[in-house]
Amino acid sequence: MLIAVILGVFMFSVTQSHPSYKSRILNGNNVPDPCCPGRKWGRVGHTSPRDTALNNFGRDFQQNNYQFTEQLCLADSDGDGIPNGLELGLNTTRHNLQTLCQFIGSNPFNNQLVQFLERSYLLANPIGHPGLCDQDRCPPHLRYRCGRC
Repeated sequence: MLIAVILGVFMFSVTQSHPSYKSRILNGNNVPDPCCPGRKWGRVGHTSPRDTALNNFGRDFQQNNYQFTEQLCLADSDGDGIPNGLELGLNTTRHNLQTLCQFIGSNPFNNQLVQFLERSYLLANPIGHPGLCDQDRCPPHLRYRCGRC
């Protein structure tokens, strides 16, 4: 019985989201919950706030060795027509998305980089969720269905 309890606790801890991953994602701590205005989505790469299954962004992040790369920045993981970098808040009024994503991908992703982007007005608040098709134009088969807040 004790072994079952220990194994259960271990499995629960392994399947929980990794808070450190949020710090490896552009604006990872600020991604809005598309279902509950004003709330943040705690598990950016997961299909729901409580589910352990990965969404397309989570799978793309995993395939990029858990790094926010140029490729991940330019990708549209959720298929809503908006690249991940734009959904996560990159401001393209002075530079195009390709240039910004290339800059991010060619520098170590850390707090200094994020602070530089913010101070330079190149990073604002996210406008959507990169792993959930949450735009009105999303095809019905891709549209995220909200549960309760």
